[in-house]
Formats: sequence, structure tokens, C-alpha cells
Amino acid sequence: MIPGDFRILIVDDDRAFRIATGTLLSDEGYRVDTVGSAKECLEALARSQYDIVLSDLVMEGMNGIELLGRLREFHPGITVIMVTGYGSIPTAVEAMRLGAHDYLTKPCNNEELLIKVRKAVEDRTKTREIFRLRELLGEGKDFANIVSQNDGMRRVFKQVRQVADTDVTVLISGETGTGKELLARAIHINSTRRSGNFIAVQCSAIPESLLESELFGHEQGAFTGAQRQRIGKFEEAIGGTVFLDEVGDIPLGVQTKLLRILQEKQVTRLGNNAVTPVDVRVIAATNRELESLVKEGTFREDLLYRLNVFPITLPPLRDRIDDIPLLAEHFLSKHRSLTPRALKGFTPSCIHDMMNHSWRGNIRELENLIKRAIITAEEDVITRLEIRGSGDERSGVESPLTTSIPYKSYVEQVLRDAELKYLMRMLEECHGNMNEVARKMEVDRKTIYRKISEYNIDVRVFKT
Repeated sequence: MIPGDFRILIVDDDRAFRIATGTLLSDEGYRVDTVGSAKECLEALARSQYDIVLSDLVMEGMNGIELLGRLREFHPGITVIMVTGYGSIPTAVEAMRLGAHDYLTKPCNNEELLIKVRKAVEDRTKTREIFRLRELLGEGKDFANIVSQNDGMRRVFKQVRQVADTDVTVLISGETGTGKELLARAIHINSTRRSGNFIAVQCSAIPESLLESELFGHEQGAFTGAQRQRIGKFEEAIGGTVFLDEVGDIPLGVQTKLLRILQEKQVTRLGNNAVTPVDVRVIAATNRELESLVKEGTFREDLLYRLNVFPITLPPLRDRIDDIPLLAEHFLSKHRSLTPRALKGFTPSCIHDMMNHSWRGNIRELENLIKRAIITAEEDVITRLEIRGSGDERSGVESPLTTSIPYKSYVEQVLRDAELKYLMRMLEECHGNMNEVARKMEVDRKTIYRKISEYNIDVRVFKT
């Protein structure tokens, strides 16, 4: 972090404050300019770029809140620190809710001012690094929602660059939660079909009786309940891309029709003999070993050959440990609006715990836990995630029990911890099948769903 790389604009109608603060920051090596009003601030931003705006809250004409609104609208990348008197602290807190990075009270303590400016610079440095990595890894391609500096992911990005502009069918393999749909979208966005639709179909989430109609469409009266004509996902995606997620769960009968579409580029709706040409690109994804399904007789070998023209394998998060700090900051920035608190990051011990967890649920699990931590955070940094151990963590990280609480509360805490572990074990043994879990636990499904909601469990993690 080099101070001279950052430009700061001080906005205050108090000339003495502008001079004193400007001198202080200049002595620290920052490049500083000063203006006396919000209007002059906007004029300066029209001429030059600044990283940080240090603005008074109470000014004649346009005040600091109004200026903040203009900056959020026209210069969203700028970091804003508000400066106010003690009597206006509630307004400064409101400014933070509206997007200000932090606030200071007058008269400003020099050391506090420097600390907050350094923190703002550190946050901007992290943001710059994320964009630099995106540019480096993308080399002109759009990977806007994928953050990584891992060597394995670099190879994945290279494959995307190689295949994006072709019409070749792609098969993405990877564990649940590794970001297969995000990668499929990246391929689509960087292809010549980017102006067409990207239609995602979650094959495992659609009942077998409806999947054929969902993919290929149907005519009115084709089956009971078909009250009107409906086009399928392939027709909806003409000129674009169809993404078939969890393709290994497609029933054999539907696989036969899918194979015909891949071969002939034509679709026939249920209840109709006419064929419709479908100019689509197909990207499929799976978290299962399709070769094993072929040997079991549940997946067509010829369909596998048609789908597996250009295979891409996404590494699990446990093989991307070096990405965890970067991903954590990315998700914190993405979901910061979930709380009015101005969260500044993660403690080193929290990052350590994250890097020593096995992440069975991969990136989806990490993002969900960070969202929960943002909502429940009681300090201005996140000190821990509610990582639930399943016995295979690198350092055995589990939710700690403490005896420094009243007996009744302690017993309740022990019981909740035991209940959670039991429920997690049942979900794991039943691969997330709710009916099977309810049967084994000898309770109704409503109880299972209520407990899953209570403990904020992502059941998709167990459906492998």
C-alpha cells in the first residue's frame, strides 16, 4: 500500500479544517486536494479522479447527505468518510447506512483520522486487487462473478477462453456448490450468443413426469392438466444457451429425446408430430461420475459422448484454500447491505478457521455462512463463522460450548448442539432425502423442515 497512489479530496466550508487536515494527510504521503463546498466537489470530480472523499456533513447549500447521494449515483466507486460535530452523530450514522464508509467527529483526533483513512485505503486496495485479478484471469473475458487467484482456477479460465466463442457442447463437472452455473454463465457471456437467452434447467428439481414437458414443450391437451400450449426450454433458448444442471439425474426416456436434439438440432413438443429447428448451445453440469452411471445402466453412453465434447472440472473449495480470504472479502462486499453496521472485515482467527475447514458445501456453504455472520455480527469486524463440524475438518473446528453461563442455559446449549449434530448426521446418511430423514427420526416432515430453518442448514449440501 503506497499512500502516494491514492488521491483524497477534502470537502469542508471551514478553511482552517481544510488546511490542517490537508497538511496532515499530505505529510503522510497522500495526494490531497481541498474544496469549500459540495458544488466544488462535484466540479472537481468532473475534472479528476479521486479514491476517497472526506466530506463535512453540515455545509451551506448542498449538505453532506445530499452530496453522498450524488456520489453514490454518479461516482459509485468512491469511498466517502463523513465529518460531523457531536450533535449530528445520528445523521452521520444514517450516512453510513446510505453508503458512507465511516465517519469522524469534530474536533478530529489526528491519530483517529489517520487510522480511518488507512482503513479506507486498505479496503480500496483489496477492491483494486479483486478487479486486477479479474482482468488478469479474464484477459478481456467477463468473469465478473467468479473470484479466484488459484492455479487450478486459472486453468479453468483458460479453458473458458478457449471454448467460449465456439458452439461446442461443454460438460462441467464438480461437487455441489462449486459454482458450475456461474461458470456456464461466464461461457455464455463471452460467446457469440451473449445477446441470446441463457436458460438454466435444474434437472434434479423437476419431477420426472414434468421434465419432458419442461424441456421440449407441449400442446394443449397433450396430457391431463395441459390446458394450453407451452414452449419448452430449448425453444425458449433459440439463439442462446441451454444449461442443464445435474444432467446425471435425467431419466433414461428423456435422455433419448435429448440425444436426438443434440444430433438433429430439432425438438418435437409433446402431443405434436411437427419438428421445430432449435439453434441452441448446450452446456451441461454434473456432480456425479457419469461413467459410473453408464456402467450401472442409468445413463446412456452415446449421450455421454455427445455431452462430453469439451470437459471442464471445477476444483472443490478445499483445493482452493488460497482463495478463501479473497472470497470472504468478496462475499462481505456483496452482502454488506444485510446489516446497517459498517463491517470492516474479518479477524485473523476467523480467516484461520475458514482456511482450516473442509467446506463440504464448497463456495455455496462459505457464502451462506458469511451472510449469516453479517446479519448476526455484534462488532465492526466478523470474529467467527458458525461452522458446524462433521468430523473431517482440518483442525476440528466446531461450535464451542462454554460453561461460563447459568446451568439452565448451559443444558439448553448442550441439547441444541446434540440435536444439530444428530440432524446433520441423518441428513448426511439420507443424502438430504426429507422423507427418509423423517422416517428414520420417526417425526413428521414439518418438524424436519422447521429444524432445518431454525439451524439455517443448506440441505443441498447433502444431495450428492
